[in-house]
Amino acid sequence: MGLKSKDNISIRNIPMELVIESHIREFGSKRSRGQYSEATIKNYLSAIRSLHKQVEGPALFNDLDWAREHQRVIDVVNKRDNIQTRRNLINGLIVSLQTIGFPPEVIRPYEVLRDKLNEQYQSGGALTTNQKTIMTAVSKQDILDFLQKESKDPGLSQDLTRLCCFVVLTLHTRYPFRNELGNMKAIRRALYDKFTEKERNKNNWLILEKGFSVMTFAMTSYKTKGVYGIREIEVEKKYIPFLLKIFQMREIPLADVNFKSVLVNSKGAEFTANKLSKFLGAYTLKGLGHSISTTLMAKIFGSVAADPANPTVAELLQMSLEADQRGHSLKTRFSRYLTL
Repeated sequence: MGLKSKDNISIRNIPMELVIESHIREFGSKRSRGQYSEATIKNYLSAIRSLHKQVEGPALFNDLDWAREHQRVIDVVNKRDNIQTRRNLINGLIVSLQTIGFPPEVIRPYEVLRDKLNEQYQSGGALTTNQKTIMTAVSKQDILDFLQKESKDPGLSQDLTRLCCFVVLTLHTRYPFRNELGNMKAIRRALYDKFTEKERNKNNWLILEKGFSVMTFAMTSYKTKGVYGIREIEVEKKYIPFLLKIFQMREIPLADVNFKSVLVNSKGAEFTANKLSKFLGAYTLKGLGHSISTTLMAKIFGSVAADPANPTVAELLQMSLEADQRGHSLKTRFSRYLTL
């Protein structure tokens, strides 16, 4: 049962996130479509927590009364350039308000905004305003030239944060991942094959075989895992030396590699998905003059047909491969990952 209060809106002395989570779970248990997934609940809570911070600043998260100030909240949401980010924030807010029991007149303006954002997301094209600006200023060749220059700089081997960012950017010229390289652990194939499904699903893995000479990405924990399942993607040989360099710089022998984080900063702290975004943004801002995300890398390096009206079989197969590696449908690939 959800946590109750006199007005069914807030409960004193209980963290608001717990109140919201309880009501979401109770609401989900009664839905015709069934309970929300754990990932969905986590996303809703993350969104409402983030929106509260953006609207209310450092004020304690004790209630949702601030949501009654529609224009103030909508102005905050509209400051976010990315339509998907706006949708996430609004969806988290709507679910929180609905499940706790706010009246329709409070929720309705946000529902209208949600529907508008959904329409924009479906038909508004692949690029945000900021992404268009960056892709006009920074070309695919600019990134390749930067990486080539970096690879020859002796200083790269002296800074672990920089090396890991270099490896991430390099890998994303070939693999259209989200931020799955963050939170990734190394594991030897013999041990990985003995894992239960629960053990495999704890995080994503870099599987090692024949020493460090064969590597495979095992994506077992990612946004659309429920639809596409575990994805094993063999690392092309030309990228293996870059990943190996990370372990060599940390002096990690094969015998001790199991469960070690693949990406760490110079202090030895793991690159989480959020930290990957932070470090990569700072790295590309310094080296290329613009902060480039993994999403933008997928758009910049996504393959396109030489003649869009008449793609070849080889071009179509490559597009299909990129969709599979990112873990989304071809419809999403074509509608959201176009390039200039």
